[in-house]
Amino acid sequence: MEVKKLQGKKELDPEWIVELVDGYLSKDVKKLLDYQKKMLRDQYLDYLRDGLRPKDAIEKAFEIVLCFS
Repeated sequence: MEVKKLQGKKELDPEWIVELVDGYLSKDVKKLLDYQKKMLRDQYLDYLRDGLRPKDAIEKAFEIVLCFS
């Protein structure tokens, strides 16, 4: 069984964010464009660094990304 983890390089790990959103939200992230997934990833990580809980961080990041679509 392959264990998925954050690769540490932005270009290598945009798909893990899809799994994260699927786990926390009832949103269809697969419809997002690649740049939106990368924006979602970056916003999520920024909110985690700011001290938000993972669920709150992903919800807030998703709201931000939707503003740009």
